[in-house]
Amino acid sequence: MTLEELKGLLKRKAIIFHTGGFRPTNELGESWIGAVKWILPGESIPEDIDGTPMMPLASIFIESPDYVPEEISDMKLINVFVSPDFQRNLLNLDGYYFVRTYKSLDGLVPCDWKCENLKSFPLKPELVDDDTPQWDGGMDPELEDAVIELENSEGIDYYEDIHTTDYSMHKIGGYPAYIQSGDWDKSFEFILQISSDDKVGLNIVDSGSFYFFYCKDADDWDMQCDFF
Repeated sequence: MTLEELKGLLKRKAIIFHTGGFRPTNELGESWIGAVKWILPGESIPEDIDGTPMMPLASIFIESPDYVPEEISDMKLINVFVSPDFQRNLLNLDGYYFVRTYKSLDGLVPCDWKCENLKSFPLKPELVDDDTPQWDGGMDPELEDAVIELENSEGIDYYEDIHTTDYSMHKIGGYPAYIQSGDWDKSFEFILQISSDDKVGLNIVDSGSFYFFYCKDADDWDMQCDFF
């Protein structure tokens, strides 16, 4: 396998999000970090396993003319909530996060749910087509073997010749930009990353990230967290 062939197999599309820097519209379809802006009538902020109200962390609209992960192609909006006490059990975050999805935008009404200790900002989406995995970040074992073979035979370096751009930021699709070595249950697909963000005042433990995975067959979500 040549280097260019390997790059082609590893690269994935993703929608990355830039925080603020433009005037918000507050219109339906505008994604936000630090707030949830659209809900169905009668919905409330979910509580964690201990009965504590969760933080409304993000509203992510996922309909895009450029790219939508196949697993969530029937979804239009993802609202993300995380418990303020999520650090109690970082190895098993069940009960400390909630992902509420919407398959239609019909009937949604505006709200202004914000995280008490965060600044909220609109997010500007951008399509990229060169997202690649961290070396210890869930790479297919066969492709990992191919990288090692090229390193040995041609002297390439993974982080100089293949993984040249690191999208460690809010994004949909692509790969989780793990900080530590990481992997996930492959019956789930990586869908969404929310990362520490100085502009928002969001520091996930120690400059970390949340990673969200979805199993379409089970209609189930999983969340991981890692940090420095």
